[in-house]
Amino acid sequence: MSKITAIINDLEEAKEINDLVDAYIMPLTGLSINYRHTFSLEEIEEALKLDREIFVSVNKNIHNDELPKLKEALTKLTKLKISGIIFYDISIVNLKKKMNFKTPLVWAQEHLTTNYGTVNYWNEKGAQYAYLSSELTKREILEIKENSKSKLFVNIFGYLPMFTSRRHLVKNYVETFDIKENDRQAKLSKEGNDYLIEDTKLGTTVYSSYILNATEEDFKNVDYLVFNSNFIETKDFKEVLTDYKNKKPNKYPKNLGFMFEDTIYKVK
Repeated sequence: MSKITAIINDLEEAKEINDLVDAYIMPLTGLSINYRHTFSLEEIEEALKLDREIFVSVNKNIHNDELPKLKEALTKLTKLKISGIIFYDISIVNLKKKMNFKTPLVWAQEHLTTNYGTVNYWNEKGAQYAYLSSELTKREILEIKENSKSKLFVNIFGYLPMFTSRRHLVKNYVETFDIKENDRQAKLSKEGNDYLIEDTKLGTTVYSSYILNATEEDFKNVDYLVFNSNFIETKDFKEVLTDYKNKKPNKYPKNLGFMFEDTIYKVK
């Protein structure tokens, strides 16, 4: 049976929805991207008291000068009883061997986690889980599940990060055009769609113009189904989880993203 997994805004939200979920994804402050809210080691330790599986995201590209910080964080994380570490940079795979820690790894390289061959490769390298790309169709997701050795994470609800830049695109724009309002959140309007943008210390992330809402699809064989609360109020997020638990449609439009549409892009 699938485990309901939530990406949360804060610990208070976790307490509100705790009876509705099996696991949490908590991005580590300073070492994670594509999340609106991040958590300190102390907050992660506090979340363990909720008696749910905790997966900590350490999913940014790691530069040489950040390796000491990463090693220190891994040393502390692996002393906690977390269920896994979500990684992008393969330095974490190498550090697991060197540091000999037992905490499971979740391979999550965004748009690269698209086939069971590579999922199985990283499984052999020590990643017992894989977080699949949101550009996959439902058919491809189920094919990977059938042919892979790893436990899988799949997004089924929430705004999706489309791309990230290390540059501060919003800040640069505001400064270039001398705009007084300098909010970390902005909006890009293009071809009739509004895309939410976040500019943080680690760069800029652009999110989808829609909320992925595949909660009515049957993914019972997938290990972890991910609900993302970014940009969504706690009250509304709790309603979505409650509706899912009660096998009811939620109030949001049924937008399935690429679930039934092959991802084919052509340069114009």
